[in-house]
Amino acid sequence: MRNRIILIAILISIPAVLFAGTLFEDEKRTSDPYVASRGGFNSLFVNPAGAAGQSGFEMAVNMGVRTTSNDMKLITSMADMATAIGSSDGLTTETLADVGQTMSELYDSGFINDGLIDSIFGGTTMDSSINWSDPAAVQAAAEGLAPGEIATIQTSVEGIVDGSNAAFYSSLPGKVSMETLASFKTGLLIKGFGLGVYDFATAVAFMDPTTQEYGLETIYNELGVIAGGGIHLMDGKLAVGLSGNYSVLMRNASPIGFDTFDTLINGPGSVNYGYSWGVDAGAIWRPTPALGIGVVFNDILGYTQADTPYTADGFEGFINDNAMIMASYDYEFTMDMDAGVSWQPDWRFVKPSLNLDVYNAIGYGRAVIDNNDDFEAAMYRSLEHIRVGANFTFFDFLKVGAQYYDHYLSAGMGLDLLFLELYGEFKIQDQAIQADTMGDIPIGGDLMVRFHF
Repeated sequence: MRNRIILIAILISIPAVLFAGTLFEDEKRTSDPYVASRGGFNSLFVNPAGAAGQSGFEMAVNMGVRTTSNDMKLITSMADMATAIGSSDGLTTETLADVGQTMSELYDSGFINDGLIDSIFGGTTMDSSINWSDPAAVQAAAEGLAPGEIATIQTSVEGIVDGSNAAFYSSLPGKVSMETLASFKTGLLIKGFGLGVYDFATAVAFMDPTTQEYGLETIYNELGVIAGGGIHLMDGKLAVGLSGNYSVLMRNASPIGFDTFDTLINGPGSVNYGYSWGVDAGAIWRPTPALGIGVVFNDILGYTQADTPYTADGFEGFINDNAMIMASYDYEFTMDMDAGVSWQPDWRFVKPSLNLDVYNAIGYGRAVIDNNDDFEAAMYRSLEHIRVGANFTFFDFLKVGAQYYDHYLSAGMGLDLLFLELYGEFKIQDQAIQADTMGDIPIGGDLMVRFHF
């Protein structure tokens, strides 16, 4: 049980890293290039024409989370107690006091009730008999816990892990989840042509009142290689580019409980996998040095074997069965088109970048027709395909950015010092504008570390 508790703490915090793609192209961040912008190596993933004439090496790691404020607080509270149980000091009054403050906020907002409180703290002085809307009362009760009461709480938390604490699951407000994402990219670009490798992963931690499970609902990974580049024509006014990628896709065949996580390593039929490859072609027209108008056709040739995946006995089986060797496939037409406009003047102390992109224009038109959208519905659907953003670099080291994309408002800031860049951003769904409470509004955050020269 101790080892399982430690594993929970690790997986809740950074699950996607353990299994570190273009299948993740829809995950746009404020720091990502636009269709008509100059983006160096990263342009190979967006529009290869944006890499024309550029050189450099880079390696970047990004970590992100997508959830709601309430879900994140409840899941991290459970993880904090699990971490403490697995540590050498064990569960302490200090840890319980800190957790109690977070859970007091959830209780006061109505997200959790007395039943959930008692399923964890029942039989101790931290049960629902105290005023959980009063953080001071919760703090005092936690600091006054006797050793036997701490042991009772520890047993309750262990029951959450193995599913035996039915009272906890029956008291949940509903399914609680938190998605974490991770990506790794590295590549070399020489005079507009480059080669790189990438790994995109996502994992969804969840607590389900129906199945009484606490674990990882989805673990998805794409590991691939990408190559391509762009060249300038017509005295630099036109750039054209071509890129291609090949990747291996993996995901768990069914939800994995934290008490049975080891089945993902070598359990029979626990991993599904497939393959994907595609070729993109794009162009950017620059009527002026600052103004770019771009278009890219994604997967003009391509194939994805994901709907009917192959099966392996865990990650060990995936490797031992030589699954990396590409199986036979049939051609599948999946082409779509992105377009955009960027304005990137190169001023002395500030370099602005104002951008407007439209993604998957062909798919958007097809969806409007297939769903018989009226004008209002078509305009609302377009918000899933339009990306509007502004980025500014001050004195070549301070970066700020903001964007609206797929119903999310995002803002970010970072420092680029010589060869090291640190960049973080926060996003929130646009329904927050009209919401009475923020606890159930989808939010997210990302942190990127990039080495480049």
